[in-house]
Amino acid sequence: MSISPYSGAELKLSSVHFLVGKTVSGLLNLGILLWLVRLLAVEEYGAYVALVAGAELVLVITSLGLPWVAARYLPEFRVHANGKQLAQFAWQVITRAFLFAVLGALLLFIAMPWLLIPMKLGQQIDVARLYLLVLVLEGLRRNIQESILEPLLQQGQAQFSQVVRNLVLLLCLGVITVQEAVDLHHVVLAELAGTILGTASALRGLNRYLRTHRNLPAKDGWQPPNWPDMWRTARHMYFSCLVNMTYSQPTFIFLTQRFMGVEATALFGFLLNLYGQVARYLPANLLFGLIRPKLIASYVGEGGMPQLMRNANLVGKMSLFVLMPLLIFAWLTRGELLSLLSGGKFTQSGYYLGGMLLMLIPLSQRQILETVAVACGQSHLCFWGSSLGVLTLPLAYWLLKSGQGLWSPILAMIVGQIVFNTTLITALRLSTTYRPDKVGFFKVMAAAFMGFVLVILAQMIWVGLFQPRVNGFVGSLKNVQTIASEFLAQQIAAPIHGWLDLTILAAMAFSLFLLTAYFFKPFRTEERTRLNRLLNRNIFVW
Repeated sequence: MSISPYSGAELKLSSVHFLVGKTVSGLLNLGILLWLVRLLAVEEYGAYVALVAGAELVLVITSLGLPWVAARYLPEFRVHANGKQLAQFAWQVITRAFLFAVLGALLLFIAMPWLLIPMKLGQQIDVARLYLLVLVLEGLRRNIQESILEPLLQQGQAQFSQVVRNLVLLLCLGVITVQEAVDLHHVVLAELAGTILGTASALRGLNRYLRTHRNLPAKDGWQPPNWPDMWRTARHMYFSCLVNMTYSQPTFIFLTQRFMGVEATALFGFLLNLYGQVARYLPANLLFGLIRPKLIASYVGEGGMPQLMRNANLVGKMSLFVLMPLLIFAWLTRGELLSLLSGGKFTQSGYYLGGMLLMLIPLSQRQILETVAVACGQSHLCFWGSSLGVLTLPLAYWLLKSGQGLWSPILAMIVGQIVFNTTLITALRLSTTYRPDKVGFFKVMAAAFMGFVLVILAQMIWVGLFQPRVNGFVGSLKNVQTIASEFLAQQIAAPIHGWLDLTILAAMAFSLFLLTAYFFKPFRTEERTRLNRLLNRNIFVW
């Protein structure tokens, strides 16, 4: 009896590669982000944010739903097809995606002047056209990494490609910085060099994997799905993505650029980059690189909806469990964390980062709901959920016109994610046997709220007992009201003076959240057993 390519042993091995690769690439990503915001002038950083947002839009528009075709059908090909069929399907997906991206880049090359002038970026037309090369090659690299290697549980090759890209980009920036002042043109050239080598690495890894499995036998009686059927899944998800792009991050970046100017766009882009760093490392994001292939493979096998539902609920709670202490920390630091990370460029950011991270609560569940819908043949529900989210565009426009600043796109994006999730959960409950673990999710958020309150109380005690800057209240019960009122007047956060204070606050946020989670116990007994078995450690006692 042959071992399944999506067995527990394969999943553990791929998990190790994933965690190592993600840790290294994440550190490199963070280094690039923090270095770029210091190297570039605010105006050039704002222009760079707009270029990256435009590239993301184009890659989604030209994808035609092919990433979802690979996500849904590649695990099935790996389990049932022979080596030739597997290789043929993989190269078909890559070739189609690459050709569509090239066509999109050619159209953009022609239309570039008409697109950049309204955004007040006409002086950057040469750099923008050069960035089209980055767009095409990065699209190819991502399709190989995310659409092919990751569903095949080849996390070692996938993460190596990402690490190579980021490392080369960082090295090129270092070489340029030593020789001369860095401008936007230099950054694009460095990114192009990293993308070329990263793409070459991904191609090499894929070719080696397909050659190794060229003699893979096919399962008896299995017939490969035809492209008309696969395009049906792609069509639903593609139109869902198109509708979603009308109120996605790049769209709100362009709205911010239009209504608030380049400096506000630079701050908003920096916030989105930090938000993206957190979002990538939530457990739910493992669906796209590690867990999603396992979920779909179990559903098309013998597990069916019950197994898919159990896995989806477990991953959803794990994502919230990781996210909640980060939310506590972000809200308590106010703008001090952003000021330190940006080298003092963004000093008046208030609670923007905390508000942005609130969007991760529904986002961490959205990917799970999309996977459930696609796996059980209900991909059309994603289109309807995205369509209702378009209503957030008028909300953002009204808030911007009302002078609400960066809270306008932040609130609109949060509302959009909530609308999508609510629509999909309601529709899945009516059309399938899927049921979210409402009690477990409530316990995670209740533990976070109690952890937040405990951190505030701990800060008040610290202010009252160890910082004698409040007049004569040390050790005196009669001044408790004075302590509380002064503390709340400081917007529920003690002043932070450097990395030491941030480190202490982070330790308090994480430890007190873990303490409250221990008593609330958001994970069921069987879920804790599964997690401990996967990690070979008796870690999860919540």
